[in-house]
Amino acid sequence: MVMTKYLVVDREECYGISVCDTKDEVIEGCGYEVDEITFEELCEQVSGIYDIVEVTGDFQLNWLIKE
Repeated sequence: MVMTKYLVVDREECYGISVCDTKDEVIEGCGYEVDEITFEELCEQVSGIYDIVEVTGDFQLNWLIKE
């Protein structure tokens, strides 16, 4: 089983970084409710405010949002 984590970099708060275990945690960490927005919609909505990085297994990084 490959472990996936998400790094959420807040550009407005001096690049504060949060580590989330699930996409739902990312949604909530960005101030939304899980039932009001999808993860894909969130990525479009917060572009420029947050950078979101998916980190998998052997520390491979996949930038989901990066401006």
